[in-house]
Amino acid sequence: MTTIREIAAKSGYSPATVSRLLNDDPTFSISDTAKERILKTARNLNYYQNKSMKGPGFKVAVIFSVTPRKELEDAYYSNLRQNILTSGATANMVMTLFRDLNEVPNNIDGILAVGSFSKAELNKIKHLSGNIVFVDSNPDPHQFTSVQPNLEYITEHAIDLFRMAGRTTIGLISGKYWNVSTGTNPVGDVRRKYFESYMRQLNIFDNRLTFIGPDFSVESGYNLGMQVVQQLGRDWLPQGFLIGSDPLAVGVLQAFNENKITVPQDTAVISVNDLDIAKYVSPPLTTFKIDLLELGQVAIDTLREVITFPDTSHKTILLDSTLIVRKSFIPESEAEQPATNQKTSQ
Repeated sequence: MTTIREIAAKSGYSPATVSRLLNDDPTFSISDTAKERILKTARNLNYYQNKSMKGPGFKVAVIFSVTPRKELEDAYYSNLRQNILTSGATANMVMTLFRDLNEVPNNIDGILAVGSFSKAELNKIKHLSGNIVFVDSNPDPHQFTSVQPNLEYITEHAIDLFRMAGRTTIGLISGKYWNVSTGTNPVGDVRRKYFESYMRQLNIFDNRLTFIGPDFSVESGYNLGMQVVQQLGRDWLPQGFLIGSDPLAVGVLQAFNENKITVPQDTAVISVNDLDIAKYVSPPLTTFKIDLLELGQVAIDTLREVITFPDTSHKTILLDSTLIVRKSFIPESEAEQPATNQKTSQ
């Protein structure tokens, strides 16, 4: 673990000076040159990664571009919002939630942004603060730092699990994201891109097995499930579906049940999120669990680093997920899957 004395020795300043700066002593005054040199030394020695400390009351705007209605339709977003605010408060940050960019004040230390934003809104966010971290997505990795679930891993791993079980015809059911301020400009789910790319690489992609709805709600899932039934019928169903979210999967299962399509016998299902509802549908959903508590905590830690070390380059942090195995799909050989990436739940 990096110590104050090590930073002092490397930077050429006394341990007392380094300590007072890094511990945000309100009575301490230091030149910009000295401050920059000490902070750069601390960053190079990974001081903040090695030292667990609370933030010094940073004022943080949480810009949440997800409507209350969407939160009701998909508990993922309400859970994510709550975990971000809780993690920030635990880190001694002053967290304020905004759904309207025009209400965000100029005297903030940093921004956590969630949702879909137009180009004009992104420009406004950049002018509000130079310290920005996007959570759950990244509109432009060249301009912004982000903390996200590793959706590419989820998509490819789901396909691999199906293939290992001998299920080589695989479909995708997913949705789109909408800009909260205008209700327009739908943004496609990146899982579609990852899905098509990997399936083409394996030479098993069939465009007829991809179904994309307007959003990730139960209603959208039901409509897409009915569309699957109408377009493919029982005889042309793929052997497995990756579904973009648990609420979507719940709607799909309802449509399948109404049309006497049995899961996993007629087609298997792997979903994403592991919301509480995933346990109680018929059959219970096999799904990738995204740890929203970890997502919130890492986002807070990353923003604190961005605020403290403003010259840090932009980066994308991808978090792992855990496969929760239930009855909608049971992998051919669970023993072959790494214990850290898979969990069985009733």
